[in-house]
Amino acid sequence: MTQNAVKVEVEDLSEVKRKLRIEVPSTEVTEEVDRAYRQLGKSAKVKGFRPGKVPRSILEMYYRKQIEEEVSDALVRRSLSEALKEKDLEPVHLSWPEPPPAAVAGEDYRYSVELEVTPKFDVGDYLGLDLAAPEVEVTDSEVEARLEEVRQQNALLKPPVESRPAREGDFVVHDYQAYFAGQPAEAGKAEGTYVEIGSGKFNADFENQLIGLTEGAESRIAVDLPDDFANPLLAGKSVEFQVKIHEVKEKVVPDLDDTFAKGLGCNFQTLSDLREAVRLDIIKGKERERQAVLENQVQDQLLARHPFEVPPSLIQQEQESLFREQWERLSQYGVKPEQMDHTKMLEAIKPMAERRARVNILLDRIAEQEGLTVDDAEADATLARIAVHNGRDVTEVRKFYQERELMGTLKQQLRAEKTMKLLLDKAKVSTAPQAAPEANE
Repeated sequence: MTQNAVKVEVEDLSEVKRKLRIEVPSTEVTEEVDRAYRQLGKSAKVKGFRPGKVPRSILEMYYRKQIEEEVSDALVRRSLSEALKEKDLEPVHLSWPEPPPAAVAGEDYRYSVELEVTPKFDVGDYLGLDLAAPEVEVTDSEVEARLEEVRQQNALLKPPVESRPAREGDFVVHDYQAYFAGQPAEAGKAEGTYVEIGSGKFNADFENQLIGLTEGAESRIAVDLPDDFANPLLAGKSVEFQVKIHEVKEKVVPDLDDTFAKGLGCNFQTLSDLREAVRLDIIKGKERERQAVLENQVQDQLLARHPFEVPPSLIQQEQESLFREQWERLSQYGVKPEQMDHTKMLEAIKPMAERRARVNILLDRIAEQEGLTVDDAEADATLARIAVHNGRDVTEVRKFYQERELMGTLKQQLRAEKTMKLLLDKAKVSTAPQAAPEANE
């Protein structure tokens, strides 16, 4: 296809949407059709003719529709690539013409496509941001509280020495079936489930009503579930649970001493070793929390100062990503994808998805303005860390990313992290309370 042979008209539908009207001249169409028939003639098998000797008229009789579709596809791909390059457009989403028009020799080939692009703007006022976050400090009481958590987590569950009803602190092994409006609730059934009475990990009201029940007992428990209940199908509803108790077990908690510390492994020799490891772990956790607080403030300030339209396709991508993250969490509670209202959940997470998309665009634009890039060596170093963390060979991890075409995504993520580090390094951070950012008028 000769340079500048394609005619392109661009219509701005919005800040992020464009419509391209593309025309390929008839001479180019004819050349492409002739080329397709010559190629087909080399291999086509038609009764009564030797391979390579089938007349064009016979080929057209048998293969016209096939050739029109092949040429149409080739014309669209080549002319669209040329049009995007000519108009300096990098779409984040493109609506392929469905179905594309037929390609006819001797006639101009016309079609149109709609595409989405990121909005054009410069990011300003992003260096020297005023941020605030508390210093990382750990008290002795926090360390002792975490040690108690470790101690409780390593408790043994044993049947009481003498049979007795369940009481607070016990673990109850039970089956349950949830009923809503008198009917069995979907994803509201479980067998052999452990629940710790008084922990509030399942539902405090439900757990309290297990008190006094004995092995083999059956009971009907009515509770009002909160709006943030783990199972979205039951959240916010008044539900009855039919329960059957299989076992009542009490916790036997070990003493907090050197023997306990040694039993945990990790080369602990004394309780002091364990205590110091716990302190360091708390520090790391608080450092991560502080980092998240600062990053969130950076995002808030950038978003408030730079309002812009976001391509709908980018929001949809983030919605699907968030949906998968939520489903992975809910699947731990036995919730299956078909039991979730996909449309309703996508709508609920749309504001969060739009925020993510906006932040990604802003960080990408700042990276461009600052000339930040990620080279292959940086990507390889990240793959090596991923391999070590997951106990895999780095070659295996690299192959996984390459086969799924994830290297580009990895580099984008690393560039966003590098950009955020720049913003934090250049920010003015204090320990004073941070005022909420004011949006531009």
